[in-house]
Amino acid sequence: MMRDSRRISVVVALVAGWFCCLGALQADDGWSVSSPDGTLVLAVSQRATAAPAGGKGGLCYQVRLDAKDLLPEAPMGIALEAEGYEFLSDLTFVKASEGKIEETYSMPVGKKSRHINRANEKTLVFTNRQGRTIEVHVRAYDDGVAWRYGLPGSGATKLKAEDTGSAFHIPAGSVGWLQQWTENYETCYGRTAPNGADHAAVAFPALFKTGSGVWVMLTEAAVYSDYAGSRVHGPLTGSGLYHVQPIGEVKVTLPLITPWRVILVGRGLGAIVESVLVDNLNPPCEIKDTSWIKPGAATFPWWSEPGSGNKTPERMKVFVDFAAEMGWPWLEFDTAWNSNPRDGWMTTPWMEQLVKYAGGKGVSVYGWDEEWNMDTPEKRARVLDRFVAMGIKGLKLDYMNRQNDTQDRVRLTEDNIKECLARHLMISVHGSTLPRGEQRRWPHLITREGVWGAEYYLGENRTKAVHNCTLPFTRNVVGSMDYTPVAFSVKGRETTDAHELALSVVFESGWQCLADSPESFRSHPGTPFLKNLPAAWDDIHFIEGFPGEYCVLARRKGEDWYVAGINAATPRDLSIPLDFLKNGAYSVALYSDGADGRKMLVENVQVNSRDGMKIHLPANGGFAVKCAK
Repeated sequence: MMRDSRRISVVVALVAGWFCCLGALQADDGWSVSSPDGTLVLAVSQRATAAPAGGKGGLCYQVRLDAKDLLPEAPMGIALEAEGYEFLSDLTFVKASEGKIEETYSMPVGKKSRHINRANEKTLVFTNRQGRTIEVHVRAYDDGVAWRYGLPGSGATKLKAEDTGSAFHIPAGSVGWLQQWTENYETCYGRTAPNGADHAAVAFPALFKTGSGVWVMLTEAAVYSDYAGSRVHGPLTGSGLYHVQPIGEVKVTLPLITPWRVILVGRGLGAIVESVLVDNLNPPCEIKDTSWIKPGAATFPWWSEPGSGNKTPERMKVFVDFAAEMGWPWLEFDTAWNSNPRDGWMTTPWMEQLVKYAGGKGVSVYGWDEEWNMDTPEKRARVLDRFVAMGIKGLKLDYMNRQNDTQDRVRLTEDNIKECLARHLMISVHGSTLPRGEQRRWPHLITREGVWGAEYYLGENRTKAVHNCTLPFTRNVVGSMDYTPVAFSVKGRETTDAHELALSVVFESGWQCLADSPESFRSHPGTPFLKNLPAAWDDIHFIEGFPGEYCVLARRKGEDWYVAGINAATPRDLSIPLDFLKNGAYSVALYSDGADGRKMLVENVQVNSRDGMKIHLPANGGFAVKCAK
């Protein structure tokens, strides 16, 4: 078995169980790996129909749940340009190994602080006509399955094809929530019949509900600079096959381990929303001491005052004072928008004084800069060393969407992450692709954008409640999402104030950058809920909802549970169970929508963990409550 310390997770317990097999010992139906609870199976087999025309013995896989077919057979395989490195057909089985992964680990950022990584795995070894070897790594978790390829050898070459080999097969009768692929991932998910869109470029993650009622999410994990990010091609009408397509030219240095192709599976939506499988498929944390990584809420001068919010020290101190008053540990500084876009913050004469002033109030500063200033080692050293000298604690790296998902762009992002790490700077990436679990390896990568967020409230193409009600089931499942929520002051939006307030909990981001101005927040009855708001959570509990319609979930920090819900166009009455709370009664402030659907209602109420609570959600409304003993 080939080993690559950059890409293969170290596990607490690994049962090697190596055994050599002859092809004659292959079971009639191929090879399979089952989840630890035994209900989910990833089965691999060889079929003549899985090979391209003229070939035979290609690989395919199938997913079964509760001993029933869930996803039909789909092809597996990869080809490089180097002679003899085509693994799409005519493969001969050599041997198999199997093992178990059993570990727990902690993360200082994300939807859960304690992760359980528990899976069964097999590595299947095949040779092709030229005698070259391919390893197919397959894993089964209780909430999903994944596979990747390992190619031994040496030397440099290029990827020739993965899209003709790797595919996902969505069965007829499914419904999908899909986002068209764009370089900045700033588009909206739409509900669609997945078998009807020929050759559409679909972004990860892609969510489906099968005809049997099971939920399936397609995505990828552990994408690093030895490969590229991918999307999927929508199916030929009626085929249901979504073929994986890495973006741009991929230069390969052998040996190679490819990214994981991932399928999350849930009988209910809770298994999808709560999953940390994408994190689990990444290498362990490389940072021995993570105590300097400080997730938290941030105040955001650019959103409320995009033309002037960073121009004067007096105005910036207003934001600092408000952050300190609210217990928000961060201020985002965006001067580059308002002066010279190449080095605006560097030429701001009062910048150092502002950082010191903020520090005296217990508020740290992170600063904005753009891709053009960060695309060489020399430029990065100039910017990041200046950050450190000025006391700035993190970087918001913007405009990374140019040629997004290409190998060069993955490498540039990785270079910035590593150089921030060397200086103990946290980093957020904007204009970015989606997360693929890198936060496990580098938890100072505190968040990413890759989402149609609250900045679109400011233009004519307004963000809609249905979009907000889709994100908890799609984009935010796979990692932190810098949406910049809570836009009280925008006039003419369709969402209610309670909906906006609830987004601060429904959406997860390690820097939870809260959009509005100090004046707007200070005059609003919902603001007390935001005081000392956590941005990294100990646990998540999905309560109920449906993509594009509504979502109710709870997040825990320490002993406190925050419960929030958002709704789209259809009013609804909910009976919300609170059985995840410790037994007893709670006196809480309930933030909800008033009778007119606009003015926020704040009520002091009693709730009991046994009885739950009843909530009315008007069209585009919401609610939020903090349950603390």
